[in-house]
Amino acid sequence: MTQTTETRELTAEADDAQTARALVEEQVPQGFELLQVHNAMPRGGRVIATAIIREAATRQIEADGPDYAGARDALRAKVPEGERLLSIVVDD
Repeated sequence: MTQTTETRELTAEADDAQTARALVEEQVPQGFELLQVHNAMPRGGRVIATAIIREAATRQIEADGPDYAGARDALRAKVPEGERLLSIVVDD
């Protein structure tokens, strides 16, 4: 299974960290996952929450080889640029 490595950034501003996070969470589109939230409080006294999100969808790819190591290497070679390998399932 593979998943994109591309991320997006969301921001929200509020009087406190809890409200800023809630505002960020409301912005996360369906099909995306919230990876990280960082709060900052510049001199103005308001909290700015910056969130990193990524598309949650995964995709399956397959590869064959003469043995596990060969199949694993062939599979890794098929991972598209901009995606990461999440798991390998061996099918006997």
